Formats: sequence, C-alpha cells, structure tokens
Amino acid sequence: MKKIIVLILAFTQTIVYAQQKKVKDNFNVQIRLEKGDLNKDGLIDKTVIMMDTTDTAVPLRLQIFFLQPNKKFKLVFSSTDLIEPQYVNGVHTKNQIPYFFIENGFLLMNTEKNDVRYEYKFIYKNGVFQLIKVSSIVYDGRNATTETTFNLLTGVRTETTTLLGSEKILKKNTKKIMIRPLPTLQNLRTFGNKLD
Repeated sequence: MKKIIVLILAFTQTIVYAQQKKVKDNFNVQIRLEKGDLNKDGLIDKTVIMMDTTDTAVPLRLQIFFLQPNKKFKLVFSSTDLIEPQYVNGVHTKNQIPYFFIENGFLLMNTEKNDVRYEYKFIYKNGVFQLIKVSSIVYDGRNATTETTFNLLTGVRTETTTLLGSEKILKKNTKKIMIRPLPTLQNLRTFGNKLD
C-alpha cells in the first residue's frame, strides 16, 4: 500500500511539474524574424524573437536556426535571458526590443537602453556566436554626440565626441583593452559595463 501511495505522489508531482513547464514555455507571439546566411554554407538561416504574453513579465526568447541540406531547420541557440522582459516588478522597462540582422555572415544586434543606442556584432565560430565589435551612440542633450567603438579582436576602444550635425571632433580618446576569451551571445549579459 505504501508503494502505491509513493507511486501516486511521484506521478502527481511529475504531472504538476510538466504543467508548470508547459506554461513557462508559452512563447506565443512572434515579434521579429530575420533571415540570412550566418554560417556561410550558402543556406538561409533565421533568427526569431518570440514573446510570452501569458506571463506578467512578458519575457522574450531569441532563437537561432540553421537551415540544413535536408531543408529542415536546426536550433543552434535559444535564450530567454538575453533580452530583458518588457515588465520588471510590474513596471514597463521602456527599452526597445532588439533588432537582429544577418549581414555578410555576421549577426548584428541593435538595441536601445536608457537612451543609448548599441550595436553588437557576432561571428559564428567553433559552435558559438563570438562578440567581435560593440558600438554605442550617446546624445548629450545639447549639441554633441559621443560614439564609442570597441573592436574586441584588436582590443582597440575609441571614443569620439563630435558636434551635432557636423564632422568636427571635439574630443577623441583611444585605449587598448584585451578581453579573452571573447564574450559570446550566450554570456553577453554577464559582461555588462566591461564592454562600454
């Protein structure tokens, strides 16, 4: 009798866990879709951003698929941590949902956070998307913009401030910062301000 009760409890717990898992993975609205050749094999791959509208935080999931010679897509990357949910503690984040582009075999991510525009450039190598370049543009609210470009392959980080609507350089700083191993799409959030 005890064995039957233990089996029933274990079975019930498994069903409850499966139902919770199903609800957790309810990404039901497609937000963005981009196509292009990411791994330079001549086949058109795709990136997809999906939104879970059943969760109060409204989380987002990025998935990247490689097209196989048999015309089926293979999932090579999936993350619900890379893109910040639309609501944090019940408050809208006011940050844009990033755009992902595929250009010349590179994955580009354009996003805006706290009025700063960022572009991240990744290359697919050794089974991961390695970050090779970060750039940002900040408007000072008056008459100048500051553009920061960080080439992670060379380690050169350049910060240039120019007059708005002009090519006149007000200030330019260059420094070298080597980051090894290169950040990847999988661990991008853990690098935070090291890339700014």
